Amino acid sequence: MVKSIAVYGTYQAKVPFKQRFWKRRKDGIRQRYWKTTKRTRRVESKGRYEFQGSGKELYQAVLKAQELMPKGFVSIPAKKFLKNPEKYGSTGTWIEKDVES
Repeated sequence: MVKSIAVYGTYQAKVPFKQRFWKRRKDGIRQRYWKTTKRTRRVESKGRYEFQGSGKELYQAVLKAQELMPKGFVSIPAKKFLKNPEKYGSTGTWIEKDVES
């Protein structure tokens, strides 16, 4: 039997945002392009992690999930999340969170 646990709630995170820039093409026409900037914007959002795995892996994944905020709804094995957690979340702080098994 595979154990599972969920961490969810609202959080605040600093995320890079896209901005429009004017560029002049080779043929001389000016055109707007969307680029991701280095600046960040503080965003309040909701998200959820759902982990599956053994007890020790679930414990370590929940501890790591306290630091990284989910990008939407993320359902993933705990072992895979622990190998590369930055792929599935961004840094921020939880405003309100709940852990449910």
